[in-house]
Amino acid sequence: MSLGRFSARTLATSSSPTSSLTASIGAFVKAALERDDATANDIAVVAPDAANASSSKMTYGELAERANAFAAAMEELGYDASSKPLGARVRNGPEALVAYLGTALRGARAKTCKTREDVREVFGNGATRGTLVEFADADVAGEILGAHEPIAVYGGGMRDKVIMWEVLHAAYRGRAPREDAEPGEEIPDAEYFFNSDKPTPGNALVRAAMAASDALRIARGDSVCVPVPLAHAMGLGFGALAALGSGARLVLPPTLGSAADGDAARDAMCAATLDVLRSEKCTLVVADSHVVRAARDRSALIDGYEALRGGLTKVGSGDAIGAAPAVPFLGVNLLTVGAPKKT
Repeated sequence: MSLGRFSARTLATSSSPTSSLTASIGAFVKAALERDDATANDIAVVAPDAANASSSKMTYGELAERANAFAAAMEELGYDASSKPLGARVRNGPEALVAYLGTALRGARAKTCKTREDVREVFGNGATRGTLVEFADADVAGEILGAHEPIAVYGGGMRDKVIMWEVLHAAYRGRAPREDAEPGEEIPDAEYFFNSDKPTPGNALVRAAMAASDALRIARGDSVCVPVPLAHAMGLGFGALAALGSGARLVLPPTLGSAADGDAARDAMCAATLDVLRSEKCTLVVADSHVVRAARDRSALIDGYEALRGGLTKVGSGDAIGAAPAVPFLGVNLLTVGAPKKT
């Protein structure tokens, strides 16, 4: 089977009468990652590293193996649709993507927060079952009473009181969640608490992904740049899931901080995103307002962006695409998501 546009939509519903508009995010992700021999080695995600001028890459086959392994680990750690969520604070990259896709495949719940200072308040007091954090935040996460030690990415050693990311993957490599499920048994829909106590149903992210794929006509040959945090419906739904569900290549620019870190960090991230758009010859972008503003300073220097043909940008509340006028960006027009407040 050769996967192209709407591959996940088609596969997720091909053996079930369930409409794609009501399919769980787990069914969508499972279908998106299932590949035949001809497409398993297609690149699924590229994460350039600004520090050493290199890129981390994963094929669809590798991404499927890692997401399933993480989902199997979640299952054994007691996560499901009714348990407390996994508290996750991880920068954009393959690790965050694997965690959110694994949550979908398990049919569990995840809760995110924006800053290190928020970890104790948002994830503590019984709000989460356990945590997934960068090792730099493991000291704070480790003070929270949970069902397991913090799962740590980007550092840590065997003597540290953490579950190391790569050790966890090695323990569950080749495994998948719900191995004892009955044939045809549906995956419960996952939920995501994106920096909020209000859950976003996984199916809402599926609808966003399909709407984005429709509007942008995403195909297997596209490279979709997503600088928007995956810990946000715009980044995960309209960005990552739209790309992966269409068989495209997802490009995650390096995260050098956040807008909360001040103007210098924000400007550095925007510059890195614009550089990645050019170096990876991205055809589409899902951009936030900061990146759009930064691009205006390069409006006269658009050489190298010839591959870019469009994208999306968030301008207000809601999920409607095209409700507001398109936004100029590096010689193309970005379709809008949401509607600006009326003044």
